[in-house]
Amino acid sequence: MSESTPALAFLFGVISAISLPLGAITASFWVPADRAIAFLMAFGGGALLAALSVELVAPALNEGHLYPLVVGWLLGGLLFIGLNEVVNNFGGFMRKASTTVYHLRKQTHRRIRRILSSLDRIDIFQALPLHEVNALAASIREREYKQGTLLYQQDDPADALYIVAEGIIELLDPAQNMASFERLTKNMAFGRMAFLTGAPHANVARALTDASVWVIPKTAFAGLLPNSPILIQAVHRWLRAAPIINYLTGRHNIDQANARAWCDSAVRRLYSRGELPEAVTKTPHAVRFASIAEQIERVPFFAGLPGDELTKLAECMVYTSRPKGHTFFHYGELADRLFIIDQGEVSLIDPTERGKLPTSLGKLHSFGSMACLTGSKHSVSAIASEDTTSWALRRVDLPALLASAPEFAQRVRIFVQRGDVNTYLTRRQRFDEEKAERWIRTALKSFGSGDMLPEADAMSVDVSAHKGAPLAIWLGILLDGIPEAVVIGASMVGSSVSLSLLAGLFVSNYPEALSSSVGMKQQGYAAPTILLMWGSLVLITGVLAAAGNLFFVGAPPALFAVAEGMAAGAMLTMIAQTMLPEAYFKGGSIIGLATLLGFLAAISIKVFE
Repeated sequence: MSESTPALAFLFGVISAISLPLGAITASFWVPADRAIAFLMAFGGGALLAALSVELVAPALNEGHLYPLVVGWLLGGLLFIGLNEVVNNFGGFMRKASTTVYHLRKQTHRRIRRILSSLDRIDIFQALPLHEVNALAASIREREYKQGTLLYQQDDPADALYIVAEGIIELLDPAQNMASFERLTKNMAFGRMAFLTGAPHANVARALTDASVWVIPKTAFAGLLPNSPILIQAVHRWLRAAPIINYLTGRHNIDQANARAWCDSAVRRLYSRGELPEAVTKTPHAVRFASIAEQIERVPFFAGLPGDELTKLAECMVYTSRPKGHTFFHYGELADRLFIIDQGEVSLIDPTERGKLPTSLGKLHSFGSMACLTGSKHSVSAIASEDTTSWALRRVDLPALLASAPEFAQRVRIFVQRGDVNTYLTRRQRFDEEKAERWIRTALKSFGSGDMLPEADAMSVDVSAHKGAPLAIWLGILLDGIPEAVVIGASMVGSSVSLSLLAGLFVSNYPEALSSSVGMKQQGYAAPTILLMWGSLVLITGVLAAAGNLFFVGAPPALFAVAEGMAAGAMLTMIAQTMLPEAYFKGGSIIGLATLLGFLAAISIKVFE
């Protein structure tokens, strides 16, 4: 064997990986269709399968090294799976769309298992059959709340039941000057009384620490109740317990006779119709809101809406009465609703501009709308200058409203596309132009889908949520490339590298880099950073190919077969676990033909070598 073989292995390793930075460069000026990326990726995967079969597996079998080869395959595959799991848990899953989807799906399964164990601790759900619990768990959504964020306020509709997943939630009593009367920790439920009675919340829930909370929508509970005799019996027992009477009399000023009468009527309707009536009748402010919608200032969403959409909008509005001095929100709090003044006056105070007089807003003025729409932190504080009544539209109600009211959605869409939102994000939230435009693009994609509008505040930490994500992504891509480099080095022991193997690696690396670069760019990584990541992998691939070549020189046949099998097993696992799922995720059924063509192309190249 020539002494230049390691150098040639390095060269061929570089050639096989040079398509990585080429793909990153391409992503800076062209975003190809997913089907095009899928076709190239599946084509490369098919070529690699053929090259591995011909160059590694067949020779080892011909030399009678089946058992060492099998051991190597299994070790290589298991090693790749284990390392891939570690890398993904630190953020490396973001290197591909398919690995991201798989990781999130796995997280969802884990979340549901945790939810199931928590639901079993809540009395009305304890005896439910597993299929009913699973149906309920599937509708549960997990929400993250930063320290100090309000989950709900006094008079908010009780449209969900809450369970603490992580962190601490405290309940505040508005009647006692917002004194804390209960602290809730992991697996504890809250909001149950309002949830089951249909009464508006009588207290305030606030995150005492950063917290994660499971939210059970009332619609999911209402859908399950009529068809679940066990749940009906559990709710019946709950209705006959003493705390419900105390809650209605103490929190909603209902006298004992009327509270007991409601319980009796609730039991009758529960068994006859499988539903619960509302204990507190809502004040009919929706009609008044519809009558003054044309006059609301500072928000161009409401004027001229069709009657049915205006009715839907009015039904979502939360009407409240607050005394002079009440703080609607503080500077720096995450916005969760926009407000419209009915009667009274509100002062907006910017604590960053000392000496500036507060801005006073009166009847039919809105405030907090831009922060609510963008999911930002409030850039001012809002305090009632006098006794004030107001409507509030909660951000959590926006997705369903945008999906069911097309004219309203179109108004909001046009507003988002206008320069005001961009100006607000850049000036008040300190976004750069690229990040502001990214929020706008993401928001426009969410219209009509029922998805929540993106939170601008979260975009500052969308990648840092996984603090090791940049390194983990780099390690994940390196993990995909290590078997390829070792295979190149091994294939050159005693011979030259196979052109079919080299071509398969080159073709498969290009769409992988192109696809991953587009995704990393969308996640906020700078183009030079992405190019540096891919460029470093080119050099490392060359070095690993040379090292692999040196390692295999003079190795005993059995050890050679095991080591070669490990590289091939890891590579086959990588193709099956990351390449082909990514291709199918982006291209669907096209990958079958593309993989076949890649396989045939590699075989043809081998024939003509």
